[in-house]
Amino acid sequence: MLFFAFLLLFIFQPAYSLIDDDNNNHQQCTKDSCASITSSTYYVLYDVNHGEGFNLRRDVYIRMANLIHTLREHKSTDSNWVLVLPPWGPLYHWFSHNLPRTQLEWSHFFDIKSLSRFIPVIEFEDFLQLFTSSSSSSSTSQITIPYVYTLQHFSEGWGEHFEEKLEIRKCNEEPMYEKRNDNYYYGWFFGYNDRVRARQFQCLSAQGFVTVLVDFLIQNITWLDDRNKKQFVKSIMFDRAETLLHVDYGGYNYWRARRSMRYAKQLVDLGNRFRADYLNSTDLIDRTVLIDDWTKMKRHHSQAMGGPYIGIHLRRRDYIKARPGYVPSLEHAARQVCHHLNRLNLSLTFIATDADENEIDTLRQHAHQLCEISSNQIYTYRPNEKVLEKILDGGKAIVDQWICAHARYFIGSYESTFSFRIQEDREILGFEQDSTFNRLCGDHEDFSFSLNMELLSFQFTTFDITISIVLLIIALIAVYWFQREPSSSKSDDIKQTIRNFRIDNVGVKGTGASQEGSFVDRMIHSNKKMVVFYGSQTGTAEDFAQRIAKQAKRYGISAAVCDPEECDMEELKRLIAIDKHLALFCLATYGEGDPTDNAQEFYEWLRGDERDLTDLHYAVFGLGNKTYEHYNAVGKLVDKRIAELGGVRVCELGLGDDDGNVEDDFMAWTTIFWQNVCHKYELVINTDGASMRQYKLVPGPFSVDSVFTGEIGRLKSYEKQKPPYDARNPYLAPVTKSRELFQKDCLRSCLHLELDISATNIKYEVGYHVAVFPSNDVTLVNRVGELLDVNLDEIIALVNVDEDAQKKFPFPCPCSYRTALTYYLDLTSMPNTQILKEIAQYATDENDKTLLTLMGSYSEDGKIKYKEWILDSCRSIVAILEDLSSLKPPLDHLCELLPRLHPRYYSISSSAKVHPTSIHITAVIVHFETPTKRVAKGVATNCFKELYMRHQAIGCAQHKEDDTCHLPNRLPIFIRKSSFRLPFRFQTPIIMIGPGTGLAPFRGFIQERHFFKTQGKPVGETILYYGCRNRAEDYLYEEELNYFIKENALELHVAFSRDQEEKIYVTHLLKDHGAKLWKLIKEDNASIYVCGDAKNMARDVHSILIDIAQTYGNMTLERATAFIKDLTQKDRYSQDVWS
Repeated sequence: MLFFAFLLLFIFQPAYSLIDDDNNNHQQCTKDSCASITSSTYYVLYDVNHGEGFNLRRDVYIRMANLIHTLREHKSTDSNWVLVLPPWGPLYHWFSHNLPRTQLEWSHFFDIKSLSRFIPVIEFEDFLQLFTSSSSSSSTSQITIPYVYTLQHFSEGWGEHFEEKLEIRKCNEEPMYEKRNDNYYYGWFFGYNDRVRARQFQCLSAQGFVTVLVDFLIQNITWLDDRNKKQFVKSIMFDRAETLLHVDYGGYNYWRARRSMRYAKQLVDLGNRFRADYLNSTDLIDRTVLIDDWTKMKRHHSQAMGGPYIGIHLRRRDYIKARPGYVPSLEHAARQVCHHLNRLNLSLTFIATDADENEIDTLRQHAHQLCEISSNQIYTYRPNEKVLEKILDGGKAIVDQWICAHARYFIGSYESTFSFRIQEDREILGFEQDSTFNRLCGDHEDFSFSLNMELLSFQFTTFDITISIVLLIIALIAVYWFQREPSSSKSDDIKQTIRNFRIDNVGVKGTGASQEGSFVDRMIHSNKKMVVFYGSQTGTAEDFAQRIAKQAKRYGISAAVCDPEECDMEELKRLIAIDKHLALFCLATYGEGDPTDNAQEFYEWLRGDERDLTDLHYAVFGLGNKTYEHYNAVGKLVDKRIAELGGVRVCELGLGDDDGNVEDDFMAWTTIFWQNVCHKYELVINTDGASMRQYKLVPGPFSVDSVFTGEIGRLKSYEKQKPPYDARNPYLAPVTKSRELFQKDCLRSCLHLELDISATNIKYEVGYHVAVFPSNDVTLVNRVGELLDVNLDEIIALVNVDEDAQKKFPFPCPCSYRTALTYYLDLTSMPNTQILKEIAQYATDENDKTLLTLMGSYSEDGKIKYKEWILDSCRSIVAILEDLSSLKPPLDHLCELLPRLHPRYYSISSSAKVHPTSIHITAVIVHFETPTKRVAKGVATNCFKELYMRHQAIGCAQHKEDDTCHLPNRLPIFIRKSSFRLPFRFQTPIIMIGPGTGLAPFRGFIQERHFFKTQGKPVGETILYYGCRNRAEDYLYEEELNYFIKENALELHVAFSRDQEEKIYVTHLLKDHGAKLWKLIKEDNASIYVCGDAKNMARDVHSILIDIAQTYGNMTLERATAFIKDLTQKDRYSQDVWS
């Protein structure tokens, strides 16, 4: 069925909608702008069977846009091809017969400037005016098109095998064009338009993708030029353009064309106003902000949350007869509305429909009877006559689609292109597939099936009495909990805060606005002048933000620290009302120039056109890594953009380099920053302010049921796992297999782990990452307790002393010290200078105190000593406590200061097509001796190794959840999506470059390509360049790789760096194979993938690819560099690297 065909295409390759496009803007053609290029420009006109609907016509536009794009990039011509947009005619489903219905321009419905960013386009009316005499009336003068073709299918059908072909043939049907006495053809032309005529007309039987016309058009250029007399325009027209298929459906250029189809501003504004007025929905709150220039978009699946309503497309009029089995009765539709509202805990519904008001009222009545939904909870968009006269039927349809596209959950109609367009819009906005690809069920279909486990952990129906009883019991327990008498004498506010934390930790994040109200209102209420926003992926930027807020106390400033994902950032403008206000941004750049997950919405909102931050006092500190091409791109853009919007920069942009010493960079910048702040606001330093604690200790007692035992988010979440699983609610995955990949004689270790996800609906694709929450070595934890002489099993809570602070606790509380040190705090990293400065006060020996104070300062001697004693010696906090015996900081203060223990990310080394119920990890164990003769271990890989050794000791290499191989055989995990994906087409060759464990994602790539090969799919060349030290020691997956070679599923090139006297690396192999690689890249459109070290290997590979382009493509260095960059922008050159 067509619905499932579309659905499969989206499921297998949705990621192309997420690619960052190059800024390849084209000139929009108008009468004035195109007049100067008519002598070298060719115009392609097209039309669609006049019986087809609005949304299929939009689909055909994408096909034709990709034809033009292909023509413009064709190597045999540098001609300028322009697409003429066909005017909209009287479509059968536009029922407002009193409104204009013919010759409607595209600008009524779409943003022409946005379309022009993909290909040059021109409205049909502008095209006519461009080539008709200015002295004659544009309504009566004629234009002659040299040739018109009506496309048609081959009368004999496709035959046994599909092949692309074209042939001039006799028309299968009576043509809509006829030759008159003047020897010109007149006819349909968008509604029997006598202002257009053709010199020649023929029927063209066509089979294949729309690009089958490319060579045909290239050949006709000469014909057009030879006959380009004054009465002719260099143009050609194809009627019935829907005959030909999409090229690369769902691929890179498909999504570029689709994303260019931004709706007209007046329609977007109407939809947004309706959402805000009736559905409590705005882009910033819903996380659906789109920047105006789609070529600069960087959105990802799961980024959008959507408004607090369900969107439904209910198609009825023609479907009742055409598809009666798939159109629900109004009662059945209402039952489904109730079902989904209840399971998603929503109360509002928006319905886009062609049903009349009586039918909608009937549906509302059924819904009210079934689940007591009032009539004002089910909305439709019904513009008044004045608005409808302005936007027309097509505009109303787009407003309907726009509102549905922003819903928390969307349900479409069976095989409807109207629903398909909404689903595409949701892909672009960044919604999850589970919330997008759904349809209404007909009366004969059962919709009360087992629900998606990613959305719900149990099954129920609207009238399930059992569930009602369970919910009642839960409610009674909740009432008891909140109303019971306290078991201790602790103050009510602390108890209430801790109770709130139990709710905060459920993991519901990101309404886009704090659930406690406006951050500006909170600042005014607590007399705060300064707000520090952080965009953090690993916690460093958040730590810097907290430190700046603490430093502010030294200057008499009270500062709020805020996660932009939890704030309505449109309120930044309101900060100006606060006297001596200041907004500071600590923003990390993540991946290839991307903002962190929690700063994504703010980043995209800031890049919009209609923003005003005039007189906003601000400063920016960016965190990045110079080994990446887009070093500190986010910080640089935010700093520049706020200035463009009228902001007043208080301090020059600060840039921290993680490849160097980001701590030094931060300290140097804050020194300058505070000097500027003091000068601007006439502040004086207060030496006592910096020593104030951020959290206060609440030692208990606490109810056993309220204590966290290692859960990352929801209390007791590990006892009863409930999806969806993410960073705040990881899944405890059983480890079913573990094995050593290196040979016995190798001194190093690399493990292969397999995690069981069969009990979940966790889905993954090749190239994704699995995040693992590690735990600290129990010996380190116990050592802290010994050194500080503390009972680690004491239950405590650390509560923020600032009642208005967004972050109430540093980690899940209440919990024991042992839990905090094991699961929540980082004991293995080297502490920053701020920690040393804070704990120096607790050293009783003057030499110890002097050393810590020196290293905690920003003096040159202090920096030298910090590098020598901490960084070069790899001293962790445990090593410091051991070496400075007089240092005995209170453990609660140390817990406040230590950074959070963050998840570790690993490239998944399996394919879900081959291993749908398991996730594979390939990891080298980090284990080395420090200069102080201590053994340092990687916190996560040490967990892997201990698990492996434990299982080996009891003979459980093949683990089972039984008495002999019981817990702890589980790891808390979640999946992080990635754009490191296989190409859309199986036939596309791929070149994989990955030494060492860089092989991990490519193992999944190879498995998946082999899988499709066994399914009979035509799979292109799969080439791997792999490197290791010795064949006999650390050759990963050798047997498996050899199997794929025998299956003709892999071409393998291995570099052994130490098996011979002269070291050989993968980069040497790439140089040797330059000619072959160039052919694959240039002629066969191969995709290139690199995985591994960013600082050396990836950088060397990049340089070699440029060299290959220079040598074999005869390019200058500048052209070769631009060529490789273009591959990146087209998603043909991808990197999954680390530094």
